[in-house]
Amino acid sequence: MSDATITLITGLLFVFALSAFIWPIALGIHLELEGRKKLGEPPQYDERQKLARQRAGNHAMYVLLTFLVLWAIVNQIGWFAWTNSILDLVLCALILTWCVWASDCILHDGFASWKNKQKNPNAISGTYSVWIMLFVRPFCAYGITASWMPYIFTYVNIAVLCIVLIYKARRDKKAAQEEDAP
Repeated sequence: MSDATITLITGLLFVFALSAFIWPIALGIHLELEGRKKLGEPPQYDERQKLARQRAGNHAMYVLLTFLVLWAIVNQIGWFAWTNSILDLVLCALILTWCVWASDCILHDGFASWKNKQKNPNAISGTYSVWIMLFVRPFCAYGITASWMPYIFTYVNIAVLCIVLIYKARRDKKAAQEEDAP
């Protein structure tokens, strides 16, 4: 890779690291100000969901930063030829970040509100994973990417989300049975 590309990647890593520390603080301040404005009124949004999504965003950001650092190390060492492809890097990073964020939101009820317990809010993440697969497939099939690694990441994403959804459904079912038991 050229020096300009390395400088660009380093700059992006710095911006991501900086935003990982700034945006949670800004969101916390915003939530606190909104809570003070509506003191005495019933909340229009579920703070528990927003906090779960915020925590999931933090986890996704840290996984993304770790992934970018590992990708840069593997690229510098030269183990795999496909690590030189920026498109492979972007697609794999997007898929990995989505998987971490969606899994964390599912496990901590970031999609489910207290009011709508009958609906299945976690189904949208499975649907979105299929859309990602259909989006990534042409890049790999027509040789635009350097390897099939983004497609492999997509299938791993779908498998992980299916496992998380099954685990969450079983955990909710067990909790409901424990509530009903005398």
